[in-house]
Amino acid sequence: MIILDSNILRSFKLDSVSSDLLKTIRTAGVESGGVPWVVLEELASHRAVPYREKYEAASEALASFRKATPWQVATLLPPLDLERFQQHWRDQYREIADEIPTSEAALREATWRESNILPPCKAIVVNERGEKVKTGGRDAAIWLTAVEYAWEHPDETVYFVSKNTKDFGDGTAYPPLMAKDLENLGDRFVHLTSLGEVLQRVTESAEVDDEEVRAILSDAESLKAISADAAHLMVVTTEKIWLSEGPRFEAAMAFLAEDLGSGEFETVTTEPVQILGWTEPPTVVLHSMGELSAHRIADHVWCAATVRWILSGPAILANTHRVEVVGCAWETRILASTTNPNSEITILRSQSPRALSTPEFVAFAPSASALAERREHARTKPALRKLSAQIERTGRALTRLERTLMVRNDNPWVAVSRADDDHALAHWMARDASPWLVARQEGDLNPWLDPEANDDHGHSVRRTT
Repeated sequence: MIILDSNILRSFKLDSVSSDLLKTIRTAGVESGGVPWVVLEELASHRAVPYREKYEAASEALASFRKATPWQVATLLPPLDLERFQQHWRDQYREIADEIPTSEAALREATWRESNILPPCKAIVVNERGEKVKTGGRDAAIWLTAVEYAWEHPDETVYFVSKNTKDFGDGTAYPPLMAKDLENLGDRFVHLTSLGEVLQRVTESAEVDDEEVRAILSDAESLKAISADAAHLMVVTTEKIWLSEGPRFEAAMAFLAEDLGSGEFETVTTEPVQILGWTEPPTVVLHSMGELSAHRIADHVWCAATVRWILSGPAILANTHRVEVVGCAWETRILASTTNPNSEITILRSQSPRALSTPEFVAFAPSASALAERREHARTKPALRKLSAQIERTGRALTRLERTLMVRNDNPWVAVSRADDDHALAHWMARDASPWLVARQEGDLNPWLDPEANDDHGHSVRRTT
């Protein structure tokens, strides 16, 4: 087990060669990568604190902008969802290493050591008067988690990797208490100070033939795996459709023209669009293979290659929610083995899809007739027909509401169509973020806040709750 400290995980990017190698080692099954719970929370907090500060700054700036604007400003910041943000980054790091629970016993011992200033904890001077503050509880919890794992897994060698030599040392000597922690573990606990030292122990560079790798990537099983991954990563969810939440993807929509004589279709042109996701697993074609590296890990050779795929098929458009034929280029970093026939290709990381040009779409996508048939089949699926009906009903209801409500510059009710929604879904927003009730604010000339009032045409109107 390779147990990583936070300073090691912060020393490289999540889309780097180091990250790829750690994933490769784990996939090869030679060594597992682990991160103590304390480290995972520390990494998440390093992302979350600046994020919260930026949100607070944006909130203050928006409030100042509203105050300075003589008319109603309808823009609202979404609620701060710090837990969702932190969970995103926890998941990102869990793709590199598995979470190792920090036990209650380890947390208690760490707290006791910090209180008593015992290694790896310490006291630091914080001002000119020589006052000291006890610190190091988290370091102690990280250390004890690694030691505890070694004791609980007698068949494994633990590689504890940390650049924090001030508190943990460099592995050559330890304070008496930390030495006692490792007593009788012997060579099963290996303390290293850099990721490079770990990689040198478990990997070695290798050479592979480019065409051999290309053949693996372009075989039917590999293309099927990429198609399934694309469908999973670019899936259409309820949140995307009704709440406009979740990622959207760039693609090129194909305009297909039918020959009335033969009944065949051809692609006339394409147009960049945003899609919510695929209605079915897309067709995948290997476009090109770039940077390639290979390492021997135990008995097998593993390759990491940058690969550009062409994806095409029916998808749901973000602005109209219609099903159309689209195509996109998807660049990924792929892991494959040239010596292990039982291994499957794995996506180490990927970039956001990019829209195809018309020549690219025509050259790499299936025939226009086949795509047109798939589009019509997707449109008749019960789930999509139900969705279309719901969207149409919602649009009609909101149109009636828009005609009923009186929208003026001095009215807190503002009909706002979110970007790219094409007025299919409108969102009514009030100053207090309540969708229906808002307290009167000083200076408001709002007849909707009065039990009875006359509209601009002299008609009597009444607020409905």
